[in-house]
Amino acid sequence: MRFCLETWGTNYNKIKETCILAEKLGYYGFYYGEALAHIDLDCWTVISSLIPLTNKIKLGPVITYLYPQYRSIALLAKQAATFQEISNGRLEFRTGAGATPQYALQWWHPYGIDYPKEFVRVSILKEGVEVLKALWNQHQEDNDASPSTYSSIRYDGKFFSINGASPFKSDTGARFTKTKIPITISAKKRLMLHLAAKFADIWEASYLSPQEFKVLNFQFERINQELDNEVNNNNFRNYRIRTGTSKSIEIDVIIAGSDTELEYKKRLFSMERGPGSFSQILKHGLIGTPDKVATRVKEYTDVGINQFLLAFHDPFDLGALELFADAVKGI
Repeated sequence: MRFCLETWGTNYNKIKETCILAEKLGYYGFYYGEALAHIDLDCWTVISSLIPLTNKIKLGPVITYLYPQYRSIALLAKQAATFQEISNGRLEFRTGAGATPQYALQWWHPYGIDYPKEFVRVSILKEGVEVLKALWNQHQEDNDASPSTYSSIRYDGKFFSINGASPFKSDTGARFTKTKIPITISAKKRLMLHLAAKFADIWEASYLSPQEFKVLNFQFERINQELDNEVNNNNFRNYRIRTGTSKSIEIDVIIAGSDTELEYKKRLFSMERGPGSFSQILKHGLIGTPDKVATRVKEYTDVGINQFLLAFHDPFDLGALELFADAVKGI
C-alpha cells in the first residue's frame, strides 16, 4: 500500500521540511501543485530542488498540464526525461484533462491562456501522451518489445506535431532515461477512463466514497476488457492493455489525536471551505482519530485501491503526517 502527499503553497522552507519528513515517515510520494497563480511556486523548479535532499521518495506534480498554449510538449518531455535521469528514476508523471471551466478559468484566463472545452482537453491529453511516450522512447515498450531505436519521430496531430525529432537517448544510443517514466492519469468519465486504461501505469480517481469507487472501478475494468477484445480480434498491438494498472484515490484528510482536537479541525475546515465542501469531505474523506482513519482506509483497500493521494487540511501539519503514518502501519 502506497501513501502519497499532495502539497501546495509558496513557503519553500515548509515544502522542503515536509518532504524530508515524509520520506523519513515512509510515505511513497511527494507531489506539488502546478499553477501560474499566486498559490504555488513553479512546480518543476520546486520538485527538482528536492532531488538532492531526499533519497527514495517519489517526486512529481500533483497534475501537470499539456496545453499547447501553456508550454511546449517537447520541452516538457525533455524536462521530465532529465528529471528522471538526475533523480535516479523517482519521477511520477501525473496528468489529466483538468477541472471544470467554472473552477479552472480563474487559473488560466488572467494569464491570457484559453481553457478549452472538455472534449478538446481530452483530445489534447491523448495526443500529448502519445508524443511524450514517443520522445521518451517508451511507445515500443507498450508492445511488450524492447525500447525503440527509431532515428526520428513524425507526429501530425491536431494539437501537436513532431517533424523528424529523435527520441531522447544517451551517447550509446540507449534510451536517455535508465528507467521508464510512469504515467498517472486522473479520470472519472468514460472517455478519460478509456485513456487511462490505454496509457496509464496508475489510474487515479478523486474524492469518491468506497462504494462510488467500486462502481467506477467496475466500469474501468469493463473498458480494459473491451480493449483486450479489440486487440485480440484485430491482432493489433499499438499499446499495452494494463489489466494490472495501479489504482489510486485522491482524498482529503483530517486526522487528530483526540475528539476535541478533531472537532476543532473540522470547524476550522468548515469555516475555510464552507458548509457545502465540509459535507462532501465527511462523505468522501478520511476524517477522524487514528483508529477511525485506519478503518476508513481499509474500506478503500477492500474495493481495490492500492494508492492514496492525501490532501491534508494543512499540508504542513507535521504532527498530522506522523499521526497518519502511525495509524496506517501494517495496512
